Amino acid sequence: MMDNNIDHDTFVQNPPNPVDFSDIFNDPISDTLFSPSSSTSPIPNSFNISSFNVNGLKTSGQGSFKMDQISSFFSRNHISFGGIVDTHLSPKQMKFLSKRVCDYTSFHSDLDSTKHGHSSGGVSLFIHSSLATHVQFYQSHFSRILSVDLFFKGNVKLRIFVVYISSTNDLVLRYEVIDQLISLIFQTSSQNFHHAICGDFNMNLEKYYPIFLHQPQVAAKRIHKLFHYLLSHNYEDCTPLNLSGTLGTYHHLDTITRIDFVWSCPLLRQYMLTASIFDAHDLHISDHNPIITYFDVSLLSDAIKSARARQLGRNTRRVFKYDSISTEQWTVFADDLDKLCPIDPLIFDAWPLNQKCEYLYSRIIKAANSALPSVTVDNTYVPKKPKDLESLCQSYRFLSNVAKTIRSLHKTPTSYSIHHETKWSSYYIRLNNLLSLYKQTFVTPIILPPLLRDARIDDFAKIDARNDNFTNDISTFIESSLSRTRRRIVLNRVFIDHPTHPTLLTFPDAIDQEVIDHFQNFVPITSTPPSSIQDLPDRWSKTYTPLADVSPAIFDSLMDPPTLDEWYSTISFMPNDKTPGPSMISYEMLKHLGPSASTLLFNLICACLSEANIPDLWRQATVFPIPKPHEWKCQLKNTRPITLLEVIRKALVKLFYNRLAPLLASHHVL
Repeated sequence: MMDNNIDHDTFVQNPPNPVDFSDIFNDPISDTLFSPSSSTSPIPNSFNISSFNVNGLKTSGQGSFKMDQISSFFSRNHISFGGIVDTHLSPKQMKFLSKRVCDYTSFHSDLDSTKHGHSSGGVSLFIHSSLATHVQFYQSHFSRILSVDLFFKGNVKLRIFVVYISSTNDLVLRYEVIDQLISLIFQTSSQNFHHAICGDFNMNLEKYYPIFLHQPQVAAKRIHKLFHYLLSHNYEDCTPLNLSGTLGTYHHLDTITRIDFVWSCPLLRQYMLTASIFDAHDLHISDHNPIITYFDVSLLSDAIKSARARQLGRNTRRVFKYDSISTEQWTVFADDLDKLCPIDPLIFDAWPLNQKCEYLYSRIIKAANSALPSVTVDNTYVPKKPKDLESLCQSYRFLSNVAKTIRSLHKTPTSYSIHHETKWSSYYIRLNNLLSLYKQTFVTPIILPPLLRDARIDDFAKIDARNDNFTNDISTFIESSLSRTRRRIVLNRVFIDHPTHPTLLTFPDAIDQEVIDHFQNFVPITSTPPSSIQDLPDRWSKTYTPLADVSPAIFDSLMDPPTLDEWYSTISFMPNDKTPGPSMISYEMLKHLGPSASTLLFNLICACLSEANIPDLWRQATVFPIPKPHEWKCQLKNTRPITLLEVIRKALVKLFYNRLAPLLASHHVL
């Protein structure tokens, strides 16, 4: 495991992976870290891991300032994984500050509540958004060790440790952290993770190397335990020892040393490219300088690209903008749909259920796509504005487009064409609609000073409303106080936590099959269901035995075909703003069908009741996994399902229960 043939003097004079900054970076290394001149172009085809001891973020006013500097550092140097050490903040405090760092997802260690609490430490890892979706699990090992696991295609597993080892002033805590870190590294190696350990080690590697090479008995002593373990097991920190006579990672008085590292395991070191230290001393935000190690992206890129390409085809969906659909647009939808349904009702009546359903579904969606306004959104899309505000924003955008058209014609009158005639005819209709909608709201001209006064009153009203939440809406108060965010799941990967062969699924077909298998079997059937009521235990047999004083004949009319009024009444009472099933047909569409399409749909409903059957399309559903209170971790066992069924099926069930409820009540069945 250990190579004792290394010549220390040669190693220091000619370190491995030497860095030629004139080739890699555009500006000299002595430039200030966060100044515009220090901005570096990313090394092509690479990702990187950095470590920076920030000397605490708890000081009033300094935390936000330092976090802004960190954000600038991440952005300018294209940091992939940024380890931040010695924050002195709890996860909740760090989560708040981390909002200042755009395009990164952050993970934070807990604070130490033991007797060592005065040396609270605190470490965090910031991961660029392009990689953060691959995080499968993270864990805080009290306040000084954080591990984050990422899974990629091809069973590539990457674990990054962020550590903060205390100085020799607290040997008990120092040895406790070292022992736990070595134990964690050993477990990680046995699980075949590519892994890196970054952070502040409070150890001088340059002083230890001669001891390790020439005094093996001294090198293995307790005080050198961590460095001895890393070097003996072929871990490598590729920052050259003689990078600069004046630039290290730690400055104290006139002492300059390098005690911050990014160590790579044997699996990961083969991907290492180079490393660098950046000078942040002039900013006086820390007595440390950040270190960055670069790696060949081929470890991750193949997995990311192929998995992402497969997901792009199904990561978007169409959302119809029902709030902005005008009466005219609904009329066009109904007319277009009737034109798409020219079939004779007698011929349609002779078709089997599945053919009827497929015919109607395809034409309803085709008419909706052509006539109704819609947007294509990501599967993780969640509306950020209330509906009333969204409506106002849409009106504002429309008026802005009208004003832009007027200004353009004013500048270049010769550009006027017949196209503008068509455009203005639609503009005129919508402008009149907006005028009639808002003229009752703005009955008098708006005067600016009263407007500002009213805005100030509104601000105080919002403060009063927030205070009222404490007594009137305790749920809102608690969520606001705890800074709760609504969690959601993106089902683009599933982790199978097998004891010997853990697997991360990224293929869509494999994910679909695993979801089906899980939700079909996650509630195990412990026994064979009874074949008849007589086989049930006495307690349940009595419950399910038909009542002697209730005649079965009262249910004979349940399956009779409905009247048109009965069906239309059922449809009209179905709620709007409900998420549709797999076909994307909604209740709003059913309420605006044209005469021909309505007749065909009514025929389908009557056929379902007369045949006591439903189409195969109605047996399909969309399953949305909802996170349980604990972390998702890409494991289906940590979710509960919400199932979205076809709305026409739900309307038929509603009609059935509308018939059943009066029967049960009038005959005192319940």
